[in-house]
Amino acid sequence: MPKHHRHHRGPHGHGRKRARRGAVGRSILTLLAEKPMNGYELMAELDERSGGRWQPSSGSIYPALKRLEQRGFISAATSEDDDKPRYELTDEGRQRLEAFAADGETTPPWEGDVARHGEIRGAMAELMGPARQIGRFGSADQITAATTAIKDTTSKLYQILADGPGEE
Repeated sequence: MPKHHRHHRGPHGHGRKRARRGAVGRSILTLLAEKPMNGYELMAELDERSGGRWQPSSGSIYPALKRLEQRGFISAATSEDDDKPRYELTDEGRQRLEAFAADGETTPPWEGDVARHGEIRGAMAELMGPARQIGRFGSADQITAATTAIKDTTSKLYQILADGPGEE
C-alpha cells in the first residue's frame, strides 16, 4: 500500500470509524460553544480536559479549524491585541452540535474513545523508555530478560484480542 494512504486504514484494513475521524472537529465545536479560543488554547484545553490522554497536534487542530470555517460552522477574527485568530461558533455550528446531540453523541470526544486510545499510547511510550535503555546499555542477561518480558506481553495482548470485546 502506498505510504501516503496508510493513515486512512485501521488495523484490519478498514477505514476509520466516523466518530474517531470527527473527534477533533466535534471537540472544537464543543469547546467553542463555551467561549471563543485560538488554536493553541483549543489544544491546551483538550489536553487538560482529557487529563493529558489526548494531545492533538497543531497538524490536526489547524486543518480542522480551516475545514470547520469553510463549512460555515465557525468564524475567525483577529484582534488588535493578538495576531492569533480567535474562533467562535456560528449559528450553523450550533446547529451542528445540536445534530450531534440528536444522534446521541453527547459524550465529549475527549472523554470517549479518543481518550482511551491516548491511554494505550501513553502506556506504550512508558514501555519504550526502559526498553530503549536496556537495548542500549543493558547487559546480555538484562537484554534476554527484557526480550522475554516483551514477548510475554505481546502474547497477552494477542490473547486480549482473541477474547473479543470486553465489558465496557
